[in-house]
Amino acid sequence: MKNITYLSSRNKDLLLMGAKQTGSFLEGFNYINESLYVDESDELYEFCGYIDNEIGGAGPINIDMLWLGFKYPESEYFAKETARIKKDMERINAYC
Repeated sequence: MKNITYLSSRNKDLLLMGAKQTGSFLEGFNYINESLYVDESDELYEFCGYIDNEIGGAGPINIDMLWLGFKYPESEYFAKETARIKKDMERINAYC
């Protein structure tokens, strides 16, 4: 894998702000949708669904790795790290 596309700081800040305001990434997406670039919008919406439905949440410390796991599911390293984050989120959400 030579050309890895990272989540931009701008998009990361917008997604985290939306999730913080609304309580979920999918709802947060609707909150910040008008601030996104059109050519990135569909993929970011899918990423928000992935975080909410597959992982169970995200934060500033793990959103970059989750993006890489979402974007490059064929990578064994990213898949293992994403699975570890999912397990951590399950443990955290068990207390909610």
